[in-house]
Amino acid sequence: MRSRVLLVAVVLVGAVACTTNEPGTATTPAGTTTSDSGGQTASTKPTTKLPPRPREIKLDSVDPCALLTKPQSDQLKIDRFRARVSGSETYKGAKECVFNVLRQEPFYDYGILLVTTEGVDVWFANKRNADVTEATVEGFGAASFHFPGASGTRSFECTTAVDVADGQQLQVDMKLTSRGAFTQDQICQMSEEAAAMAVTTLKTLG
Repeated sequence: MRSRVLLVAVVLVGAVACTTNEPGTATTPAGTTTSDSGGQTASTKPTTKLPPRPREIKLDSVDPCALLTKPQSDQLKIDRFRARVSGSETYKGAKECVFNVLRQEPFYDYGILLVTTEGVDVWFANKRNADVTEATVEGFGAASFHFPGASGTRSFECTTAVDVADGQQLQVDMKLTSRGAFTQDQICQMSEEAAAMAVTTLKTLG
């Protein structure tokens, strides 16, 4: 009888030990903190490290329409240009110039946008739905990007954003209006070529 009582006592002690919970935050085997609801805390993905700039060139007092000289415009087959301000939600009010190629097909436009509210690093922070690749323009780090078309279809434009100063970027985009005239890679290459010309001119102004 005494042996049976001792056996029951041992079983009860073991049950209490197995069901006791310590207050605090649970951790995974790797030590990753989890919330009380069981959701794992998301880690921040590192951004691309841009190369050092050859120099810093502020865009505040620059005229975007002056960034392509007459010989450069002729090389790009530009027929006309006009100044305007950006109407986009992100860059509303930013200075912009649009350069048109319209005398003969294929038709397309170049756009130069002076962004003074955020730097190029935003394109490498995975905050925007864009296909982004690293680039170098006249020694300056840059992001070459385009936004996927509807349902993942091919885009007909590409932008090169050049890291010219802290918190600023020079954006040069190429937008194709004659659909199918160039591949996506060709569009991005043309954007980078125009950006190189614009930066070359910018260095003489800054």
